[in-house]
Amino acid sequence: MRQARELLTGWVAEPCAVAGRRDDVVQAAVGAGLTKAEVHRLTGIARTTTGRIADAALVAAGGGSR
Repeated sequence: MRQARELLTGWVAEPCAVAGRRDDVVQAAVGAGLTKAEVHRLTGIARTTTGRIADAALVAAGGGSR
Protein backbone atom coordinates (compact mmCIF):
# COMPACT_ATOMS: atom_id res chain seq x y z
CA MET A 1 0.00 0.00 0.00
CA ARG A 2 2.91 2.33 0.60
CA GLN A 3 3.85 2.01 -3.05
CA ALA A 4 0.29 2.87 -4.10
CA ARG A 5 0.35 5.98 -1.90
CA GLU A 6 3.65 7.07 -3.44
CA LEU A 7 2.26 6.48 -6.93
CA LEU A 8 -0.75 8.66 -6.17
CA THR A 9 1.21 11.53 -4.70
CA GLY A 10 3.67 11.46 -7.61
CA TRP A 11 0.85 11.31 -10.13
CA VAL A 12 -0.93 14.30 -8.59
CA ALA A 13 2.28 16.31 -8.85
CA GLU A 14 2.16 15.97 -12.66
CA PRO A 15 -0.84 18.04 -13.81
CA CYS A 16 -0.72 16.88 -17.42
CA ALA A 17 -0.89 13.24 -16.31
CA VAL A 18 -3.91 13.73 -14.10
CA ALA A 19 -6.66 13.91 -16.71
CA GLY A 20 -5.38 11.19 -19.00
CA ARG A 21 -4.80 8.41 -16.49
CA ARG A 22 -7.14 9.27 -13.64
CA ASP A 23 -9.37 6.19 -13.85
CA ASP A 24 -6.43 3.79 -14.23
CA VAL A 25 -4.59 5.29 -11.28
CA VAL A 26 -7.66 5.26 -9.01
CA GLN A 27 -8.43 1.65 -9.96
CA ALA A 28 -4.83 0.58 -9.34
CA ALA A 29 -4.73 2.32 -5.96
CA VAL A 30 -8.01 0.75 -4.80
CA GLY A 31 -6.86 -2.60 -6.19
CA ALA A 32 -3.67 -2.28 -4.14
CA GLY A 33 -5.70 -1.92 -0.98
CA LEU A 34 -6.16 1.81 -0.49
CA THR A 35 -9.65 2.88 0.47
CA LYS A 36 -11.65 5.25 -1.69
CA ALA A 37 -11.35 7.78 1.14
CA GLU A 38 -7.54 7.51 1.08
CA VAL A 39 -7.51 8.00 -2.69
CA HIS A 40 -9.66 11.11 -2.24
CA ARG A 41 -7.42 12.49 0.51
CA LEU A 42 -4.19 11.88 -1.42
CA THR A 43 -5.39 13.11 -4.80
CA GLY A 44 -8.10 15.65 -4.12
CA ILE A 45 -10.40 13.81 -6.53
CA ALA A 46 -13.99 14.08 -5.30
CA ARG A 47 -15.19 11.19 -3.16
CA THR A 48 -18.11 10.63 -5.53
CA THR A 49 -15.70 10.37 -8.46
CA THR A 50 -13.35 7.94 -6.72
CA GLY A 51 -16.35 5.86 -5.71
CA ARG A 52 -17.77 5.84 -9.23
CA ILE A 53 -14.44 4.81 -10.75
CA ALA A 54 -13.77 2.09 -8.18
CA ASP A 55 -17.33 0.74 -8.40
CA ALA A 56 -17.27 0.71 -12.21
CA ALA A 57 -14.08 -1.36 -12.14
CA LEU A 58 -15.68 -3.78 -9.69
CA VAL A 59 -18.77 -4.20 -11.89
CA ALA A 60 -16.61 -4.65 -15.01
CA ALA A 61 -14.71 -7.40 -13.20
CA GLY A 62 -17.97 -9.17 -12.43
CA GLY A 63 -18.01 -8.34 -8.75
CA GLY A 64 -21.30 -6.48 -8.71
CA SER A 65 -21.92 -3.13 -7.08
CA ARG A 66 -20.73 -2.10 -3.59
